[in-house]
Amino acid sequence: MLVCGTHRGLYRLDDPLDDPTRVAACGRVREVVRSGDARIAATEEGLLRSTDGTEWDRFELSEDPFSVLAGPETVLVGTRPVGVQRASPDPETGDWRFDPVGDLAAHPHGERWRDRAPDGEPSVRTLAMHPDDGVLAGLEPGGVYAFGGEFWRRYGRGVHDDVHDLRVLGDGVVVAATGNGLYRTDDGDRWHRLDTDFRDFWANYFREAIVHGGRLYAGANRWGPDAPSGVTLSAPADDGEFDADADPVPAADPAFVVSWAVTGDALVGGTLRVDDDGFAAEEPAPLVVREDGAWSTGATLPAGVTSLAT
Repeated sequence: MLVCGTHRGLYRLDDPLDDPTRVAACGRVREVVRSGDARIAATEEGLLRSTDGTEWDRFELSEDPFSVLAGPETVLVGTRPVGVQRASPDPETGDWRFDPVGDLAAHPHGERWRDRAPDGEPSVRTLAMHPDDGVLAGLEPGGVYAFGGEFWRRYGRGVHDDVHDLRVLGDGVVVAATGNGLYRTDDGDRWHRLDTDFRDFWANYFREAIVHGGRLYAGANRWGPDAPSGVTLSAPADDGEFDADADPVPAADPAFVVSWAVTGDALVGGTLRVDDDGFAAEEPAPLVVREDGAWSTGATLPAGVTSLAT
């Protein structure tokens, strides 16, 4: 089963080639993840949970959910206003409770985040768990911050403010997909930009990355002479030099990959349509599938595919 979060709600497919079935009309889905046998979705209309991918229940959460990180027993939720909540079921009642993870909003950099946010309210756009450094939160805008159990601290210098996705690799290296570049840090102290060869790519707007088959994949949108069009960059996951290959997105209309999932041996990407005026989020967008070393097109969703969960 593949659950697709889109700009028009949640859809379910049993196979990337199947016709999608709408299972929740909840506006834009910001992130959907698997949590044990359940799926949890952060949407414009709140935080939703389903045990079968079809029937969805709503959590009572006062903040606006933007990101979800699911562990075996607890769930972390990134919100707007800026904050991180830990969700866990009450062992006696079974009801879910939410407790703050530190006080990210009180960080001294908070005023700078709010000054840079277009509406004055930054969000926690992405969450990750680091084996040594604890919870990582990517802010839009604001950069990356880490919580090791006592307080939130800035996690490295040099990353772009508009952080969309954080991916922790097996050796503790962290990759950040941002609105202007793909970055990597080996030590949580200094970020280094990976996408620097614009002669080949002319692509700098990234939304999400994933590791599959020992390679790091990231979709990016071109803004250069070939715009609008998307490319998929792939490189060895352990290669700090990012010696990447670039493949065009196999879609009939211009689109780029903004979400990823792995199902079986296949890598699946959810796309977002683009045109000369920018993102066409409400336009139908296909899934793309990489299997046996080749790309193909899968099912088409009614709108941009913001997040995928198997």
